Amino acid sequence: MAGWVLALTVLAAWGQATSVVFTGQSLMPYYGQTVCFNQTLHVIDRASYSSGDYLYLSYERIRMPEDVAAPGTLVYDSLVASNASACITARCTNCDISMVRLGATITHLTAVVTGDHSIRIDGPLTLAHNERPTTRPDVGDARLVVCGANLEYYCPIWEDTYGAASDEEFALQHLKTVKALLNIDADIYALAELQQGATALDTLVAALNAATAPGRYAHVDDCDSVDNTYIKVGFLYRTDKVRPVLHLGHPTMPSANISVTQYGDYRRMELQCFEEIATGERFVLSMNHFKSKSGGDSTNNYYNAQRVEEAENLIAFLHTELSNDYYGDEDILILGDLNCGTMEEPIAVLEDAGFENQLMRFSPEGYSYSFSRQVEYLDHALASESMAAQVTGAAPYHVNADESYLLHYNYSDDTTLFRYSDHDPIIIGLNLNSTTEGGCRSLRYEESFLTSFGCFEPVNQLGGSTWYGYTNYECAAISGYSTGANVDWLVSPTFDLSGKRDATLSFTHTIGYATPATWPQTCKVMASSDFDGDVNAATWMQLPISHFPSYNWEWQQNDIILPADMQGAPAVTLAFLYEVGENDIPMWEIKDVSFRALCEEDDDGVGETERPMTQVWGGDGVVRISNAEPIDVEVYDLAGRCVGCCTSVTEASVPVSCAGIYLVRCGSEMHKIFVCRK
Repeated sequence: MAGWVLALTVLAAWGQATSVVFTGQSLMPYYGQTVCFNQTLHVIDRASYSSGDYLYLSYERIRMPEDVAAPGTLVYDSLVASNASACITARCTNCDISMVRLGATITHLTAVVTGDHSIRIDGPLTLAHNERPTTRPDVGDARLVVCGANLEYYCPIWEDTYGAASDEEFALQHLKTVKALLNIDADIYALAELQQGATALDTLVAALNAATAPGRYAHVDDCDSVDNTYIKVGFLYRTDKVRPVLHLGHPTMPSANISVTQYGDYRRMELQCFEEIATGERFVLSMNHFKSKSGGDSTNNYYNAQRVEEAENLIAFLHTELSNDYYGDEDILILGDLNCGTMEEPIAVLEDAGFENQLMRFSPEGYSYSFSRQVEYLDHALASESMAAQVTGAAPYHVNADESYLLHYNYSDDTTLFRYSDHDPIIIGLNLNSTTEGGCRSLRYEESFLTSFGCFEPVNQLGGSTWYGYTNYECAAISGYSTGANVDWLVSPTFDLSGKRDATLSFTHTIGYATPATWPQTCKVMASSDFDGDVNAATWMQLPISHFPSYNWEWQQNDIILPADMQGAPAVTLAFLYEVGENDIPMWEIKDVSFRALCEEDDDGVGETERPMTQVWGGDGVVRISNAEPIDVEVYDLAGRCVGCCTSVTEASVPVSCAGIYLVRCGSEMHKIFVCRK
C-alpha cells in the first residue's frame, strides 16, 4: 500500500504544469507544454475574430509611454521597447469576452503555450478585481461637482458623421448617454464631441429634465444655429445650483472661410464663467477638444504642433481676459479631451503657464482611455493656482474605457450606461471660496484681435460671409464681396457698469473698396442694454463713429463715449455691425478694441480717456507695446533676465527667443503676458 501511494505521488508530480513567471520574455522554451503562471496577470485587451475569442494579458496594466515620460527621452524609448513585448495573446475556448472588463486579473492561470507570446486557455476563467462601478468616484467634500465628458453625440444627422447611423442606433446611444449623465449627477457638464448646432444640447437638456424635474437643467447658449456634421464643445448645468455669467470665450480665431468658422475648429475650445447661486462665488471653466492624432500611434506624435498651438492660444486668451479682469476672478479650471498623454508637450505648455494637473494630484494611477492594449489620460483637468486650492478631488469614472466595444450602441442592444463612449468621464469636486477684493473696480477691457476674438462673438444674420481673423494685419475683418447681401455682427461681452462712469469704447479701424460715402451706412457701432443672446430680440442704439478713413486702408482711431442713459447700466453690450447690399461692398478691418469705465467714487479728477493707454500683447515671437505717450520699456523672462528694452517709444516690438510668459515694464506699470511661437 505504501508503494502504491508513493507511485501516485510521483505520477501527480510528473503531471503537474510547469510553473513560470512572465516578465516579457519569449515563451517558446515551453512550446506545447501546459504551464501555470505563478503570478497575477492583468487583462489589457480583448478581441473576437473568426478564429475565436482572445484575451490579451500582461504582468501589469500597461501605460502609454507618453503618459509616463516625455517623447524623445531615453525613458520614453525604453518604455516603447518594453511595452512591445509585455503582452501575451490568449485564445479562450470557454469564456464570454464581451463581459470581461479590462483591468480584471487572473491568478495562477493554467494554459498551453502555442507560440512566442501566445497561449490557449481551455478551462473556465476565474476573474477578479475591477468590478463595474455603480456610483461616481469620491471627490471629497464638494459643494459643486463638475464632469468633463466626451460623448460623440449627434442628432438628427445620421449619415457621414461619427455618431449613430440610424434612428435605432441613436435611440440606444441616447438612452445610454442620458443614463450615464443622470448617474454622474454633476452640477456642470463640460461636453466634447457634440454635433454642432443647438439640437444636440437641446435634446440632452430635454431628456434630463424629463427624467428629473422641469427646468432643472439648461445649456449655455453659444449662438450656434447651423446643424452640421462637425463637432464642438458645450456646457450643461443645473439651474438651481449655478448660473452662467458674462460671455462665452473662444481662444481660437475664426477663419476667413465661413465653412471653417461656422463648422470647424472655432467651437472646439470654449470658456464660460459660472456663479454658484448659494454663495455668489465664481470660477471660469475652459472646455477643450484638441486636434486628434488622426490614426497615428503613440510613437509618431501626429499633429503635436497643432495641439501645442491650441494650448498656447488658450494660455494667451486666459492671460488677456485675466489682465482685463473681465471675469472678476482668477479661478480657472481647464478640462477636455486634449488628445495627448500626461507627459506630452501640450500639457507641459499648460503646466509651465502655472496650471496644476489635478489628476496627477488626486488620481495619478488612473486613466481615461485604452488604446493598443495600453491606458493613459487623454482627458485632463488642470487648475490655476487659486483654483487648485478649491479643488476637493479629481478622478476618472471607469464606465467606458474598460468596457468591451461590443457593448457600444452600434454593436449591441445593451441598454446600460456602460460604454456610452470610448472615453471615461472626469469628475472634479469644488468648494469655491474667494480671495478677490470686493468693492467697485474700474473696468479696463481690451481685445487686440491678434490671435482670437476673445469674448466677442461673431453672429451671421444674413449672407455668405462672416467675421474672421485676418492674420496678415492682425485684426478682425469682414467682406461681403462675391457673396451678396450680408448682415453680420461682432458682439462684445456684456459689461456691468453699475457704479461706474465715463464708459468709453475705443478701437482702430480701416475700410477699403466701395464708395467712401457709403461706409457710414454699412459699417456701424451698436449698443444695447437688454441683449440676452439674440441680436434680433435686443434693442440696439447706433453710436456715432467720429473718424472714418478718408481713403482706402487708412487706419483711424476712435473713442466713443456711451450715451448718458447707458452710463451706470447693469448690462451693456456693444457690437460692430456690418450691413451691406448686393453692390458697392466694402471690406472692414478692426483691431485694438478697448472698453473702459471708472468707478463713481474715483474722484482723482482725471477722466479715463485722458490717461495714457498702455497696451501690451504677445505676437508670434515678439512682445508688442503701444502707448499714447513716449515710454521706456523693458522685457524680462521669468528667470529675471532682461531680454530686450526700448527707450522713449510709443510703438515697439521686442523679439523673444521662445514661447512663454514674460514680464514687461512700461514706465511704472508692470504687465505679464504670454508669447506664442508658430
